[in-house]
Amino acid sequence: MIDAHCHLYEISEEEWKDSGLEAMICVGADLETSRKAVELAEKHSEVYATVGVHPEASLKPQAPSLNELLKLTKHKKVVAVGETGLETGSEEEIKLFKFNIDLARETKLPLVVHCRDQFEKIFEVLDYDKVQMHCFTGNEEQMRECVKRGWYVSFGGILTFKKSEHLREVARLVPEDKMLIETDAPYLAPEPWRGKRNTPKNVKIVAEALAGIRGTSINRIEGVTTRNTKSLFNL
Repeated sequence: MIDAHCHLYEISEEEWKDSGLEAMICVGADLETSRKAVELAEKHSEVYATVGVHPEASLKPQAPSLNELLKLTKHKKVVAVGETGLETGSEEEIKLFKFNIDLARETKLPLVVHCRDQFEKIFEVLDYDKVQMHCFTGNEEQMRECVKRGWYVSFGGILTFKKSEHLREVARLVPEDKMLIETDAPYLAPEPWRGKRNTPKNVKIVAEALAGIRGTSINRIEGVTTRNTKSLFNL
């Protein structure tokens, strides 16, 4: 099983080292955390890294240059650009999003996209086919637009929340070859650990939830999502 999105540099090694997972995608959110992700990927065979700039980084006084991040993408275990995306849809965020899109195009790497109620603007700005829609919370129409564009829809702990019935319906309908599972650890722990510190091992809870929603076995979900993650990130 693979955790397709986590932030291992925010978790002690003891919390994730014995997770029993085949791989973990450690996601950068700015230049500093991107470097940390690469360092962890160098140290651990099961860890892969992404490098990029989260929309919240637009609040910081200095954004990294394209050249600084471009150097990091050359590392053999960097598998994507991101996470990036939109939270408010401001001009500043869109500019930063385009910066990351340009980096993905330049390197031909997949793009890890964060979206907080900004699907229409993301659809407008992003014309790229290798995409992970991280921690998906959209509706059926938005999911189908993502799939139409060739993007992968990634589900995390929110899928297990009591008020996420609409999301469970989306998860039931998403094509099998476009599903990913993730934790976003240390954030968004699934039930029954909601509100507590999340770890990559909880990706198994997400897989179990997805299997129940789709009326299939956890082994099938594990196989499908592992295959899809390897395909997108070229593992």
